[in-house]
Amino acid sequence: MAKFTSYYGRYVLGALENNALVLKYLLRNVPVDSPKWDARPVPDRFTLREIVAHLLDFDMVNRERFERMIREESPDLPNWDEEEAARHYVNRHPGHDLEHLLESRRSLAVWLEGLCDHKWKRTGTRPGAGTFNIKEGVALILGHDAYHLQQVSEWLTLLKKEGMTK
Repeated sequence: MAKFTSYYGRYVLGALENNALVLKYLLRNVPVDSPKWDARPVPDRFTLREIVAHLLDFDMVNRERFERMIREESPDLPNWDEEEAARHYVNRHPGHDLEHLLESRRSLAVWLEGLCDHKWKRTGTRPGAGTFNIKEGVALILGHDAYHLQQVSEWLTLLKKEGMTK
């Protein structure tokens, strides 16, 4: 875990790393070859495998957005085609993706901690989402994490009730 010096870093940036650790903890008892990774207790929502892959992809997309916001003056940022990305999640390895997510979060948190205050206010614009700054982008990541962490918890409870033990 990174050592943050600022108040903001200790709590908000620490949460970026901690959320990935919580996800790993929730999934600790699901073997990588378990059918649980691909069970879909509720139609039209991600499986456990897809959630992990999606969170990793979401991290990479946001890191790229933030870097552009630093390099460019108020860039127009394309939307990410989540549906296209999801078509490839079935082939992803959840154990590898979890480890990459942990690394990605550590790296992102340290990078963000190194930004001076005025860089946190740098903006970009996305179609349908409008203009946002880096600080708001980080808050979005944390909210997005919370949504999917709740989903993982619900899935694990449903799968247990359905008798999926492995």
